[in-house]
Amino acid sequence: MLKSSMIEPSVREKLSPWMAAIFCGVLSLITVTADIVGRFATGNENIGLTTFICFLPCCFFHVGVVLKNLRDENQELKRRLDAMLIKKDDVGNQPA
Repeated sequence: MLKSSMIEPSVREKLSPWMAAIFCGVLSLITVTADIVGRFATGNENIGLTTFICFLPCCFFHVGVVLKNLRDENQELKRRLDAMLIKKDDVGNQPA
């Protein structure tokens, strides 16, 4: 299993927004493969559908994590900007 420390931070930052799409692609590939193999092995259809439906919420979870991180970063930047503006106002209002 890959630990987050094993991946370069710059690569992790570049891949983070796309993890949900990558996961969906892999999930679709697993579903199609299971359907194809299932049809030949058992004659049954939709064997991979259960896998797809069970793991589908993970896609939305990954998107939620990325959006939460973006929101937190945005709030932090707003807080810093407000602090800078207040500091600038205080410096500008001091008597000379």
